[in-house]
Amino acid sequence: MPNDEPLTPKTGLVVPQAPALSAAQQAVLAELYLPLMGPLAYSLYAALRSLQSSENELSNRRSHAELLGILNVDLPTVLAARRKLEATGLLRSYYQQDELGAMYIYQLQAPLLALQFFADDLLSVLLLDTVGELRYQQLASDFAAQPIDLTAAKDVTANILEVFHVDSQKVTTPPLSVQKVRAQLAANEPAEDHSPVLSDDDFDWQLLGQILKQNYVDLKQVASSRQLIITESRVYGISEIEMAKLISEVASLTTGQFDENQLKLLIARRYERPAVSSQQVATEATVATTTTKDTKASAQLSTAEQQLVMYAKQTAPYDFLTALKQEKHGFVTSGENRLVHDLIGRGVLPNAVINMVIYYLLQNRELAALNRNLLETVANDWQQHGLTTPEAALMYLKQRKQPKSTPTRRKNNRPTRKEIMPKWAQQQQQTESGKQPAQTGKQITAAQRKQLADRLAKLETNSEKED
Repeated sequence: MPNDEPLTPKTGLVVPQAPALSAAQQAVLAELYLPLMGPLAYSLYAALRSLQSSENELSNRRSHAELLGILNVDLPTVLAARRKLEATGLLRSYYQQDELGAMYIYQLQAPLLALQFFADDLLSVLLLDTVGELRYQQLASDFAAQPIDLTAAKDVTANILEVFHVDSQKVTTPPLSVQKVRAQLAANEPAEDHSPVLSDDDFDWQLLGQILKQNYVDLKQVASSRQLIITESRVYGISEIEMAKLISEVASLTTGQFDENQLKLLIARRYERPAVSSQQVATEATVATTTTKDTKASAQLSTAEQQLVMYAKQTAPYDFLTALKQEKHGFVTSGENRLVHDLIGRGVLPNAVINMVIYYLLQNRELAALNRNLLETVANDWQQHGLTTPEAALMYLKQRKQPKSTPTRRKNNRPTRKEIMPKWAQQQQQTESGKQPAQTGKQITAAQRKQLADRLAKLETNSEKED
């Protein structure tokens, strides 16, 4: 551990430049942190700020002897105070040895806001044990904001996208100059940044954070609600800009926080809409086909199956489910909606594969509605077989339909089940092939029926003569 590394008055130290504290942060530091860490740690925090290096070069180091002279205490006292700063999250310490000798790097961390401090279980309990319940309640009252009653008021706040025109292409792909500046700032960003650290995902968290910051939304809560945001965006196909608008609508003007249940209700009301028409689906599938390269797996699929694959890739699961239910003249039940949410929330299968699970159950299995047991069984089976693309899912279904031993006679004798394709896929196949749909039994004329009957009678007569 860093605290176990050797430390002498001659050991070097470097304090990288940290942003200055605001008046609110200074008040939190003096009123809430000071009772926990004591006056010596409080003084050490101030002393380290006075030793900050603007160059942030490790060769430009000071010694701990200078720090001891500022505080007028011995080394064990400084070490004990340093540990308190580290424990309360105000300091991160790093030990390093190079050609110039041993050195500590002290990165100062900004104190939490009062609301965040009282929301932290450890810090709030420690403060209560330290100052007692009476003082604790008094501190909480001092830092509690006095909100204005807005129940009768109407929110008329302008959104950044309503005031300024933003080129969506530039937002999706920032200009080179913006990327360069962003990279330079990121390289020089101190480690104490309290912005939410979110994993690199298909969802652009940086763009979402930038928009929400302009709307004064609490980014820490956004980080804590990451799973909800990911799930909702995947279920309904919500973009980063649309999600930012939704979160801003339910966020409080005074605290910047939002209620997750209100967000879910707003999204449900906004996006649980009637499915698009079959013609629109076919059009979208055509566009997707022209912009997607065929793979080996897709080359083995029929045209209609390729259209199904493309639509599964381009469509959010809820819209996909709604389109299939509309083809069956049904509707999406609340239970089915929860099943899709739960499956997406687990993060075990990509959206396109989840769409294929839905397709398999509703079309191939001809279920009227999704069933939890079957849905989880199929999803579990596909995950175990490593199916990560809709092409792989279709090939897997085809392989399972084939008998383990496949002699030609047995294969020809057993009845083959006709693959049920949605109407929009059938229409798309007809559109791309340029052929008119073949006439069905209902479209055969009386003359054609008589001709077929004559042929069958002739075949039967010939068969009797041969016998």
